[in-house]
Amino acid sequence: MPWRDEWPSACSGEPYDGKHLLDLIRSGKSPFDGVWDVGLLVREIEEKLDTKVTDIPMITKGSNNYGFYIKTSNKPDMVARLARGDVNMPGFDGFPIDLQASEARFEVAVYNLLKQEPGVRISRLLYSRIPIQHPGSMFAIPQDLAGRRLFVFESSAGSNNVWADLSPTERVWPSPFYLYHTRAKRLEQLLLLDQLARIRAALFSYNPPREFAAEYFLDRLFKFKPDSLSIPVAPTREFWVHVLEAKIRATIRNEGDMIGWEDDEETVGPIALAAKHSLLHAVQLILPADTPDGSLYRFVLEHGDFGIHNMTITRLESGQPLVTSVFDWETACIWPAILSDPLVAAGPVDLIAGEDGSSAVTRLPENATQADVEDYTSWASHYIKKLYHEAPGYETAIQAGKDFRYLWYALRDWRGGNSEEFFGVLGEWAETRIRKLEAL
Repeated sequence: MPWRDEWPSACSGEPYDGKHLLDLIRSGKSPFDGVWDVGLLVREIEEKLDTKVTDIPMITKGSNNYGFYIKTSNKPDMVARLARGDVNMPGFDGFPIDLQASEARFEVAVYNLLKQEPGVRISRLLYSRIPIQHPGSMFAIPQDLAGRRLFVFESSAGSNNVWADLSPTERVWPSPFYLYHTRAKRLEQLLLLDQLARIRAALFSYNPPREFAAEYFLDRLFKFKPDSLSIPVAPTREFWVHVLEAKIRATIRNEGDMIGWEDDEETVGPIALAAKHSLLHAVQLILPADTPDGSLYRFVLEHGDFGIHNMTITRLESGQPLVTSVFDWETACIWPAILSDPLVAAGPVDLIAGEDGSSAVTRLPENATQADVEDYTSWASHYIKKLYHEAPGYETAIQAGKDFRYLWYALRDWRGGNSEEFFGVLGEWAETRIRKLEAL
């Protein structure tokens, strides 16, 4: 059994179009029949939210979840997010229940935490359920939905991925209307970038409670990581030195130990081991002293996948775009401000800040023209400039953390494999930085 359901087919044999689901299940023609019972989802929502589901006009699928757009008899429209994978399915080989339950609990905590922060524009969570794995071996398709995480939100106006709607239509000939249309669309893009910058600044400026960070920090730390930490979670340089050292040791253990993922079938070799010693030596040098106000190492909550694909965006009567919600916080984590990532996915590209804090663009389309690149560059410049205006300490944090960020992001982005080559390069970088910083 795969780790998630396959998208079903309609009676015609064509892929199901996601429409009229409630009518289909009432007539006994559910496209999910034999895999899971949509009626169970409907009844759970009705019981837990004291309402009556009157229509499910559309269902969509993401990598991990279904999205149900729901109308009810007595409440605002809702969106239900149900996992496509069920931990109680026979032969389920997806993420283990402990990890799924931990992620779900954290995401619930984030929604509850940020609901009092209007600047972040988080979706309003109405109901949630943590997945449960039944005891014993599973030999039959589950008769309930307990093994699938469920989140139900109040629906926000608009849709995601609207960037294409804001892009000027190409023409081979100029005209007054086309020039006006082009200027209007570009203005809409800039207005949307302004909002993205304000939301990102609000999240960067938010200080999550110390107890929240203490409870969830280690769970949300990306692999590879230690099983525990030797000092209490705290927004200090001392703590983050300890975290980075522990992370290096957890990633590169002793010579001959496994390194990376089990499928990589690699062990720690002499080059990786030498790199480990160089990286540990570099840690104390590359983490700068904190500022008097403690702004570099204070905790920040990172979304983890910030972009218009995880936002609902509508239009005001004036035609201007308006972000109404930010959703999908399952990849969120807790970092120090000095590591905060301002990246935003905007249309075909990612807008970022380089190591010196200046604006830059990544994820360029292969077919991008010179004119396209100029547009992308102007978007990045506009977004980063607005972001720094809204959050003045952001640029300082990025610049101060140049080396720390380089190492942290390198460890984050390593997907395993070729460990001797990867850590050989990282070890050489560490030795270069050590020589330069010790000479100061």
